[in-house]
Amino acid sequence: MARGRKKASIGTLDAKIEQQKAVMEKAKLKYEAEKEALADLIKLRNEMRKDELMAAVIKSKHSYEEIIAFIKGSNESEEE
Repeated sequence: MARGRKKASIGTLDAKIEQQKAVMEKAKLKYEAEKEALADLIKLRNEMRKDELMAAVIKSKHSYEEIIAFIKGSNESEEE
């Protein structure tokens, strides 16, 4: 009798293992979708920042070279 019971519990465990694998696969797919959504949002934010920065450069009274020097932390424009 104990053998039959062990086979039944092994079968039950196998079923639970398969069920858990399915749960994990579903979670993995959801994680991947959420990860992609996050990457898209970050990409959109970066594009908006680039547009905002370029608009500021265009409107600025300073030259492109002065702005680049400032961003890089260079004092080239002060030395001239």
